[in-house]
Parts: sequence; C-alpha cells; structure tokens
Amino acid sequence: MVLWTPSVVDGVWVRENTKAGAELVDTARHAEDDLVEIYRRAVRDKLRVVRLHGGDLATWGGLRAQLDVCARIGLTAEVIAGVSPVSAAAVSVGAALTEPDVADSVISAGQETTGMPDLDQIKQYAQFGTTMAVLVPAARAGELVEALRGGGYDDETPVVAAYKVTWPDETVVRTTVGDLVATVKQHRLWRHTLFIVGGVLRPAGRTQTAATRKTVSEGSVVRWSRNRSTWTKRAVEKPVETPVPTQPEPKPKKVTVVADPAKKAAAASSMPKKTVTAQAKKPTPAKTGGKQPARTAAKKTTRAQPQRGRRV
Repeated sequence: MVLWTPSVVDGVWVRENTKAGAELVDTARHAEDDLVEIYRRAVRDKLRVVRLHGGDLATWGGLRAQLDVCARIGLTAEVIAGVSPVSAAAVSVGAALTEPDVADSVISAGQETTGMPDLDQIKQYAQFGTTMAVLVPAARAGELVEALRGGGYDDETPVVAAYKVTWPDETVVRTTVGDLVATVKQHRLWRHTLFIVGGVLRPAGRTQTAATRKTVSEGSVVRWSRNRSTWTKRAVEKPVETPVPTQPEPKPKKVTVVADPAKKAAAASSMPKKTVTAQAKKPTPAKTGGKQPARTAAKKTTRAQPQRGRRV
C-alpha cells in the first residue's frame, strides 16, 4: 500500500516505481481519521505501507503525530531521511543558506499551509534581515513583495524562485525583490512556489552590498527574539540622550515698595498710643531767712490727664 499526495509527489513517478498490484491511496482525499483506519486494515491484513512525503521529514510538523498513531495501533514505523526543498533550491543555484557576516540563520514561513501565510508574520520575520524561505502561491507574489519591503528588504535583495524543485520539470530562477512579480509572470508560475530571500543568494563573484547587508552598528544593543521555536538576534538602536541646556540662575531684582498714603494713615491710627509720664516740679522755697518750710512737697508721678478748669 502506497499513500501519497499528488501536489507533493509526482504521480507519474509513483506509478512507475510502485510494485504491480499495490494499492495507491491519495491522502488529499482522506481525513486523518480515515488514514488511521487504513493503517488498522494494514495491520490486520499484514500489509506493508509506504507513505510518501516531499522534502525533509524533520521539517514536517505532523511527523510526531504519525509515529504516535503507528505506535498506538501496533504498526512498526521506519523513517527514511529526505532532502529539504529549501536546501535543494539553494544548492541548485550554488548558494549556501548561511554565511558569515551575511546571515547566521534561516527562517521558514508558510511550509505547513496550503494557502497564503500570514503577511504580518512574514513582515515581522523580514525585520531580522537574515535568509528567509517562504512557500506561497506564486499568483500572490505582489503581496509577498510588499511584506518583504515592509520588513526591511530592499529591491536589490536576491531571490530564488523554485517550483517543483528536484522534480524532472523543476523551475528554479534567480531574481530580486523588485523584479519578483515580473519574473513570476514571465515563467507562468501561479501555484505554490518556494521563494528564498537573502544576501547569501547573490551570484558567485559578487560581494555583499551594503544595501542588503544588515549588521549591528556601533552603539546598538543585540536582543534575542523568539518566534515559535527559533531564537534570532536583532540590533536595536540605543536612544540618544539629548543634553538639557543649563540656564543661568536669575539675578535677584531690587523691588521698590511705594506705600499707599491711605493705607499708611490707617496703619498709624491702629497703632497703640504712647503714654507720657510727668514729674511734679519741686516747690521753690520761700524766702524766709534761709529756713526751709515745715512741709515739703513729695515727689509724685502722675499720668498725663486732660486739663481741667481750676477752682477759684
């Protein structure tokens, strides 16, 4: 029994390399529950089952689930290693996916989808400036270009478009972000196509340009961001501190206070009056032969009082 998907594996190749009398099952027409029942029937009838996948199974998120199903129903499983389409497309043009001082990592997007992946996610991934592999419908290449530009890739960034890579009728072409839409139309690509973007894809003999190279500038901070299961570092510019100009302290000003005559008069009237003490004068001794009078006036201190009329 051979399980395969026509959109991933060439049907002509499957028929030419399958033993006569083997049962061919199109997995695109069956749900996962139906496939489990097929596995149960294979265990019951003691059939050997081959499920064909495209590329490297290590990059397929459903590998663990398939192995769990086989272990649960008692079906012994063996995994045969394959070649990733990303690696195959890069090698076909003589390029590596990573290169010192150019790209230290590879970001994959859209590998598990059948439609258009999240453009906001692609834009976010593009901000790291490293090698990126995106699997999208070629008919929507214009939307991919806008996402790449929004993330920081310029129009001169190299791109490799790979359709049905490693197949006999594969199409692998070089282009740039600015010419991507025209290249797709020229080769009449509209189905799911693998696009690899990054400075590592430049033709041999050309050095990396400053426009497509993104390095950490002086005074920047390297931060690590986690997207799903990949840790990537990016440069974040430090905020520049603007010195605040110091202003000289203002000199004290002389203030002249002019008193209001009306207020000054009111303040004077409200002040308490001063009291004046008077001392009685000593009586002048009479001229009586130098003798003192029998009685002398004692010193007496009195308060100043208003004058009264004298008694006669």
